[in-house]
Amino acid sequence: MKSLTMVLFKIGLVLFLVLGVAVVLIQAAGLIAGSSALVSGVVSALGRAMTVSAGVTGLLGFLMSYLYHWKAGED
Repeated sequence: MKSLTMVLFKIGLVLFLVLGVAVVLIQAAGLIAGSSALVSGVVSALGRAMTVSAGVTGLLGFLMSYLYHWKAGED
């Protein structure tokens, strides 16, 4: 169970970080090009997947704190 949650956590972490970077870069390109459709459209296209993957990854991190018996203040 521990190794499965760690693998899923790492996949989710990479997924939402890559999606977040993609959203920011595409929005920056939209700003440079002066395309408001590109700036808002990328959020419509990738925003839900980014938010869901971030939420699931956060919940997995919370679950892992119980599986690994982490305590507050530990590194």
